[in-house]
Amino acid sequence: MAKGTRFPSDRPSRLTTEHRDYTLLTKLESAIYQHADGQTRFEIDIPLLLRQAIDEVIDTARSGRFLLEELQNSEKTYIGTKVEIILRNHLKLERGTRLDVIIDGIETDIKNTIGTSWMIPLEAVDHPCIIIRTDEKKSKCWFGVVIAHKDVLNPGGNQDKKTTIAAEHFVNVLWMLYAHDYPRNFWEDVALPVRKQFMTLKSGNKRLVAFFKHYVGRPIARHVITSLVPQKDTLKRLRKNGGARDFLGKEGVALLSGAYNSDVIAALHLPHCSPSEFISVIPQNAGELALLR
Repeated sequence: MAKGTRFPSDRPSRLTTEHRDYTLLTKLESAIYQHADGQTRFEIDIPLLLRQAIDEVIDTARSGRFLLEELQNSEKTYIGTKVEIILRNHLKLERGTRLDVIIDGIETDIKNTIGTSWMIPLEAVDHPCIIIRTDEKKSKCWFGVVIAHKDVLNPGGNQDKKTTIAAEHFVNVLWMLYAHDYPRNFWEDVALPVRKQFMTLKSGNKRLVAFFKHYVGRPIARHVITSLVPQKDTLKRLRKNGGARDFLGKEGVALLSGAYNSDVIAALHLPHCSPSEFISVIPQNAGELALLR
């Protein structure tokens, strides 16, 4: 698929038993689900891991950058390495001798793209590959397994003798996720002047106070908060006794945790917060103020 070509949005039909790679690919699929503690956990955890990988490379708190498009090409390339490391550790897979991992005794490569195809190295030709794709603008992700036969690859290759999977052969991929939702980069929807306003504040507490005053009543994920404040225990800044919660309280803003204050959040009719989310609120009357004490 040439650069700029639209990636197909419709999921190809699942491979049939007549497909030449059906037995091997379904074996790999089952093994991956087993390592992920089941298909349901896989479909929940993998999108979160992809969000984590990209956010760690962007590294907003230290770099002052917010979006994938702000990275240099070398940094974008490193996302593939980060995805490989996080995925291997999450699934508790051993490293291969020639390829990235061993799954149920089968050496398998891992290839990631933020574009529309995957670069397959010479050593992975005719071997299984996990192929992963993320689309930051649409907040969609793909995860599949495929055998990189020579006849599913484009002819030629770059100077490293790498080539790509031909677009017409995406139907030979056993897709485990296809155009699947994954957490949107929060900063994609924040205007540049607002982003810069937060980052000009040098104190972590000041950043968090300004942030939660700006986004009152909106659930905020833990990874967004972490991107604002670089330190080992970012969340301690949200506690009382010198943290942002004290400073917010002085300005009439309460900060609630989805993990510890779910009953109060429900009583105030605020949007649902998951255990890893926080929400700020400004009490409007004595009754709400009493709930927050």
